[in-house]
Amino acid sequence: MKLIHNLVMIDLKNDDGDILLANGINGFVDLLHRKERAIIEKWGKKEEIVPEGSEEEKLFKLLEKRQYFLSSEEEEAIKKQIIEKLEERSRHKKLDSAWFVLTYNCNFNCSYCYENAVKREKTMTTEMIDKVFELSPELKHIGLFGGEPFLQENRNLIEYIFRKAPEAEYYAVTNGFYLEEYMDLLQTVSFSNIQVTLDGTEKNHNATRFQRKGQPTYAKIISGIKKCICNKIPVTIRMNLSSKNYEDIVREKALIEATEWGKNVAFEIQPLFQCGKNEETMLYEKLLMQDQKGMPGANQIFMKMLPLSNFLYNGTRLQPIIRACDPEGINRFYDPFGNIYNCILAVGQEEKAVGTYFPKFRLKEKSFLTRDITKIEKCRTCENALFCGGGCPNGISDDKDVYSPNCYTFCNETQNMIPAIFRLKENQAGTR
Repeated sequence: MKLIHNLVMIDLKNDDGDILLANGINGFVDLLHRKERAIIEKWGKKEEIVPEGSEEEKLFKLLEKRQYFLSSEEEEAIKKQIIEKLEERSRHKKLDSAWFVLTYNCNFNCSYCYENAVKREKTMTTEMIDKVFELSPELKHIGLFGGEPFLQENRNLIEYIFRKAPEAEYYAVTNGFYLEEYMDLLQTVSFSNIQVTLDGTEKNHNATRFQRKGQPTYAKIISGIKKCICNKIPVTIRMNLSSKNYEDIVREKALIEATEWGKNVAFEIQPLFQCGKNEETMLYEKLLMQDQKGMPGANQIFMKMLPLSNFLYNGTRLQPIIRACDPEGINRFYDPFGNIYNCILAVGQEEKAVGTYFPKFRLKEKSFLTRDITKIEKCRTCENALFCGGGCPNGISDDKDVYSPNCYTFCNETQNMIPAIFRLKENQAGTR
């Protein structure tokens, strides 16, 4: 009898020397103290475990009940069943949602925009929209994306989509500049969320998010958000964070939440895509500390973590995954060049398209869409695979195969985020 291979051991980096054990086979998570940790570390080096003394016997019985000890054959059989169930679920999941990337054109000139290098000369046509509905005739959830979806020249296209699916639930990602001009149209369908970006207080926002000719945008965006709230259209304010604007972002969030209309918005505070890994980690930890201090309102980014962090932070059920970013493999973004993407960060990068839908539908044999832990050689034998899902493919350098692992996010999660979350929860419990 030996410890299972699919076992994640996380050093909580506290004074008590605690660790978390996470069982990749059944989802159990257990907290062990210093003495128990020493025993587990000793057992991890043994092929055959024989408990010595009463303390080891007690720990052995507890962990045996929770399936931390299995033969290699038993463990592999269980893992195979888990993967087969996840693959089966993906195969039978209905494609009832779609994102329309209406255009890559935008009236803003944000310096950090990851779409700046994308060609902008095309806009979707009604024929393209028809093709998307042909591929997914029962669309229940529809997203609008760009570029900027609510440009004035896109109005006819959006009206066309609304007419084709008047009962669908809609969401949009927009810079928010033309919300007021679109308000009459937005009220004709049901929106579950409109995401609008604000980069802090008015001065800082206008320094990073301005129109093509440099004109400010803050006041008009705020006016549009207020109109949405007044008309009961849910809004999430996204704030792009860096070490330079952190205090300003926190200040603006507090100012908004102190208003009557601000009590009805959600927030997503997310480090800029261009942040380095060390800066990103530092910013996440600072956000967790703000939460500990009672920073008002939930930050939605902490609702989208990998399974282990999501379990510890949000109390959600711990479930295995075979893909990191899109566990069900159902995200679809359709762009004006006829390309299909399955990831919002890949949109516009033609080499990352998973296929085409116009003029002909064709999916690539090897892409982000087909990538999972069964296709990535290193993931097949990795003890973290069912919690990691192979990592985000967008983090793989362009010179590497799409079926390469991206271990950074999971390593950062276990080495930094989970210890920080655990400290937060301990402190919260201690103040009750």
